[in-house]
Amino acid sequence: MDIAVLIPAYQPDSVLISLVQALHRENFRLIVTDDGSGPAYADIFSALLPYAEVLTCPENGGKGNALKCALRHLATDPQGCRAFITADADGQHTVADILRVREALLSGSRFVLTTRTLHGKSVPLRSRVGNDLSRFFFSLAAGCFLEDNQSGLRGFSTDCLPWLTEIGGEKYDYEMNVLLYAARQELPITQLPIETVYLDGNQSSHFDPLRDTLRIYRRMLDTARGSVLAWLLHVAAILLLSLTLGWHFFLFSIPLCGAGSAALSYCFNRFLVFRRVRYACGPRMLFGAAVRTSLRLLFCCILHPLGLPLFAAWLIGSVLTVPLEYAYVRLTGPWWSSYALRRS
Repeated sequence: MDIAVLIPAYQPDSVLISLVQALHRENFRLIVTDDGSGPAYADIFSALLPYAEVLTCPENGGKGNALKCALRHLATDPQGCRAFITADADGQHTVADILRVREALLSGSRFVLTTRTLHGKSVPLRSRVGNDLSRFFFSLAAGCFLEDNQSGLRGFSTDCLPWLTEIGGEKYDYEMNVLLYAARQELPITQLPIETVYLDGNQSSHFDPLRDTLRIYRRMLDTARGSVLAWLLHVAAILLLSLTLGWHFFLFSIPLCGAGSAALSYCFNRFLVFRRVRYACGPRMLFGAAVRTSLRLLFCCILHPLGLPLFAAWLIGSVLTVPLEYAYVRLTGPWWSSYALRRS
């Protein structure tokens, strides 16, 4: 059993029993976390004991908390496992796809992220919209593009356990935070397409569309706080230049402010926010900052003849730059992925 499967479960049904039995026949080590489901679900978890290790959280703490409970257990008692897989308890991850993740891990991948086809009538509207928005904002925050950043079926080598057990996030925001930290470490991510399964319109999911979505974006903002602080200082610098020099020397001052902001963002992230992990995305982030600054300068040159104040032109240029920056991140994603693989 050199591969473990970790399954967080909150108020599951009999589908979990079938899943665990099927995975047991495939010779996985199984760790299931009862995330405070309560006495009414004791029979289901008791039925798992012949096949899996069952951990119990006294109260419902959220998916991230349940996952970290299992991760810490695996870290203290690895039993020779060299990799592990996280899967959901509601039947949306098929045994066949879990086996495909195992094959990728045994082939040498350190992080396997499964991706689903998130378009079509079979995908609930809230899932399509939520995934499109999170993909857009994640790309801008992380500087890398992933087809699906909300799939819970993932595989990791056990050398990832130290940082996976320490990063923030107790609910669904934890899974997004994992991707942000992986991107900052330039951890090579193997994207593996899987079957898209939504049972009864995804009614079995405990995901709250409003609260959990806000929690995810709040976590994303918190993890990117170094970049946000650098951006606020950048805005202040441009405003000061607009009030003092106006358009004079803007061909020099805007690139200078952009370079200063990029340097501050790197320092904040490298030495404060991500100081406990190997911060390796400097070249990618700095190159992205150069592209962003060049686009803003181009828009300022276009808007200059209109007589707008420098700060107003810079703000308009910044807004117009956003979709172009997203396109740049999406276009260059494969190249940076191969770059990360070469450096690993």
